[in-house]
Amino acid sequence: MNRREALKGTAMIFGYALTGSTVAALMQSCESGPKLDWTPKVLSKEQAQILSRIVDRVLPETETPGGLDVGVDQFIDKMLNNVFPEVIQNGFAGGIDSFNQEAKNLHGKDFVKLEGEQQDDVIRIFEEKSGPLPGSMWGFSFGEPKEFPFYRMMKELALIGYFHSEKIGKEVLAYNPIPGPYEGCIPYSDVGKIWTE
Repeated sequence: MNRREALKGTAMIFGYALTGSTVAALMQSCESGPKLDWTPKVLSKEQAQILSRIVDRVLPETETPGGLDVGVDQFIDKMLNNVFPEVIQNGFAGGIDSFNQEAKNLHGKDFVKLEGEQQDDVIRIFEEKSGPLPGSMWGFSFGEPKEFPFYRMMKELALIGYFHSEKIGKEVLAYNPIPGPYEGCIPYSDVGKIWTE
C-alpha cells in the first residue's frame, strides 16, 4: 500500500454522506455481546478483538448499555466494508496494528492481554497524540495528515454507531421532535396570534 495514497484517502472519510437510514440498517444487523462471536469482514480476527477491547474501554457498560452491548465493534467493521474504499480499510487495519504495537512497547503484552488500567494508558496516549481529523468537503481534503488518523476515525465511528443504535435511541436518549407535530386543522381561537411570534 502506498502511504501517500492512504493518507490522501483519509480525506474521503468525511466526503461520504452517512444517512440515518444507512446507519440504522447497519446497526440493526449487528449482534450484541461482550465476546467476539462474529466474523469480521475487513479486519482480521485479532484486529477485531483489539477493536472490541478498545470499544469496551471507550464506551463501557455503566447504568447505560456499553458499546459492545449494542454491537459498535461490528458496526465499525461493517462501515469499513460497506462505505470506505480499500485504501481506508487498509489504513484502519494498520492503525489497529500500530495501536497494539504501542501496547507492547509500553507494557510488553498485546492490548487484549493487558489489565484495564494499562489499556486505559494506551488509549490515553492515542487520545493525547491524535489531532483532529483533516477537514474536507465533498471528498476534497483541506489538509493532509502526517499519519493515518486511526484513533480519531475509530472514535468517531464508535460514537456514530452507539448513538444511532436502536437500543440507545429507545432506552437512553429522549427524542424531542422540533418543531413538533403538524396540526393542520386547529380552530383559530385555539391558536390566536401565536403564528406571528
